[in-house]
Amino acid sequence: MRTRSKLTITFLLVIAVAVLTVSAVPPQEEVQALSPDALQSFERFVAERMAYDRIPGLSVGFVEGDLTWARGFGWADVENQSPAKPDSSYRLASITKTITAVAVLKLVEEGKIDLDAEIQTYVPYFPRKKWSVTVRQILGHVGGISHYKDDTVEGHIKDPKNTRQALEIFQDFDLVAEPGTRYNYSSYGYNLLGAAIEGASGLPYGEFIKTRIFEPLNMIESRLDNPLEIIPNRVHGYQIVNGELRNSEYVDISSRFAAGGTRSTVLDLLKYAKGIMKGQILKETTWREMLSPLVLRNGFMTGYGLGWGLQPWNGHFAVSHSGSQPETRTQLLIFPEEDFAVAIACNLEGANLMPYVQRLADLVLNEEGGVSAYTPDRARQSIYQAVVYAFDYGLSGFLWTGASVSKSRDDLRDAFDYFIESVGENSLGRDYEKAKNKILAGIHPSSKQALTKVGSYMAWALEEEGGRETLQMYHQRGPIGFFNDYIRLSTAGPSPKKYLRFSGEFSRLMADWERDWAKTHTEGFRRLVITPGTDFEVLIPRLKEMFAGASICPDISLDLAEAADYFLEKKDAERAMSVLTLGREVYPASPLLAAALGYVLVWHGRVEEGQKLYLEARELDPAHPVLRADQFIASMRQLAGADKKKEAQALGLIAVELNPKEPSLYSALGEISFLAGEKGKAAEYLKKALQIDPDFEEAKTRLKSLEK
Repeated sequence: MRTRSKLTITFLLVIAVAVLTVSAVPPQEEVQALSPDALQSFERFVAERMAYDRIPGLSVGFVEGDLTWARGFGWADVENQSPAKPDSSYRLASITKTITAVAVLKLVEEGKIDLDAEIQTYVPYFPRKKWSVTVRQILGHVGGISHYKDDTVEGHIKDPKNTRQALEIFQDFDLVAEPGTRYNYSSYGYNLLGAAIEGASGLPYGEFIKTRIFEPLNMIESRLDNPLEIIPNRVHGYQIVNGELRNSEYVDISSRFAAGGTRSTVLDLLKYAKGIMKGQILKETTWREMLSPLVLRNGFMTGYGLGWGLQPWNGHFAVSHSGSQPETRTQLLIFPEEDFAVAIACNLEGANLMPYVQRLADLVLNEEGGVSAYTPDRARQSIYQAVVYAFDYGLSGFLWTGASVSKSRDDLRDAFDYFIESVGENSLGRDYEKAKNKILAGIHPSSKQALTKVGSYMAWALEEEGGRETLQMYHQRGPIGFFNDYIRLSTAGPSPKKYLRFSGEFSRLMADWERDWAKTHTEGFRRLVITPGTDFEVLIPRLKEMFAGASICPDISLDLAEAADYFLEKKDAERAMSVLTLGREVYPASPLLAAALGYVLVWHGRVEEGQKLYLEARELDPAHPVLRADQFIASMRQLAGADKKKEAQALGLIAVELNPKEPSLYSALGEISFLAGEKGKAAEYLKKALQIDPDFEEAKTRLKSLEK
């Protein structure tokens, strides 16, 4: 992540407290962990970002080898002005799922749970479904277990629940899909796993995780949350309502006990991460199985293992989990190969903690992750996507396993052929969607993981010539340097005939990108810090001049979209529109900025103009994530929450025009129409959703509630 420019801002009163000292971490370790300049840089970043994010209190820390560093910022309790500290106690929310997964695998090692046994083996009172569901499938969210159906009820439970009562909430729900065919994130599935832990161990869930995980790792501040207990340093939770900071609604989380029912501190989370990395709880073979992605029947990986999210991070093998519920937002990131982890928690619901995690990781590891690139041509943007996939999945996989994915020369040639065909500009020009889909499939078993094989082979070759230290520098240099170094090795190195080669067309493009990236990704750009307080009228013309004529340049479209969203929350649509319009002068082919500006125009009531921009975004990249159904649904709900229900309906109609076969969009339109007082129209949309997917449970539930 770039370190960008300093800003002068007026901080919100609720976070006017400066950085707090750490009592739990010895000062000498603090100095070794971060240089004074890096520490000051991070403190400035956190203070500035918290002010704009309106986070009252936040605790953050990292562990690297034997070093531990942690700090608190702002208020754990605004009303009583109690400061946030490293040992402030936060609800962990869904990070609890990782603890449940570790507990299940602990019982697997003891021979008390079989991952491939059906769940009723350990929870015999849970009703059987249309299909058999295994422990492994539930751990990986591919068992078809429903998530919350009606959050207005299930998300606001105030009475305490025991295990049987927690399961009764969902035990009669149908499966949402045949197990193994669809990834469906499910907190209820993890409650079921909590019951399995009890059935297999003979101990209550809370006692098992306390005696088998928390106590061995000296996690003395970790426990199941209990509103009646006196818990030291318990933080107070907050939400933003109509632009104002308010206390969180009280929700008793015993109803989600094994999915999100724990409470802990950042310091304890770092002990937990260290225990995972050091094999203090699970054998290495077990935790490597835990950190392996599941694969659906269609040959696509889910990006989730057994209780952990699995996504490469700037060429690192990374595992993570976030948590979000009333009173809290949390994040845990682990790089097992580097003995490095970051833990963060705050007391504002819905806060985005990833910028803080990214910034701290960059400072500690002395690298710049998260930098995106822009090219003014959609075909070349897709080529860049293929390059990033091969770099991220190939390099991280090689560093994690120590071996190239390909097991034969013929297999490797097939992978190179797949890559070369995918990035051929003729292929992308002839049938863009087909070629783009081929790139997107290139990391999955359905394609025999062709792009991953190419990247892991490149990593093997570069290590063969330069040693493991050579590979580590690519976390700083990124995918363009990685590819160009391999191309030089395979064409002009000591043994060029030893290595497979890319096409001349692709190699020339990589050379052009290396030249232009050096010109545009300057030290000045690396120092940029972009927040809503940035002077965009000054910055963007400078970037436009700096990037003029370049075949590739750094992309800050996401930063601009986030700034625009901030202005919308402040009900300043004109300012949001100005930022995005300026951004499109630098990035005219950005589908993200086109869609973001379209959204602002819909917000402003200029629906036809907004629709045109969404259609433009689809033309720029039909497969861009900003056009996914879930993104539209989130935006529709944001509009409805801002009392713009008509605009939300208009956006929904744009969404179904772009995604006509997506039932969730019609269901969301039904939800918004009901909120607008149009029950008849709501029923029509819900029936349309069920015409597309007769088994769509969300639409069924909403339609039944309408018909009562």
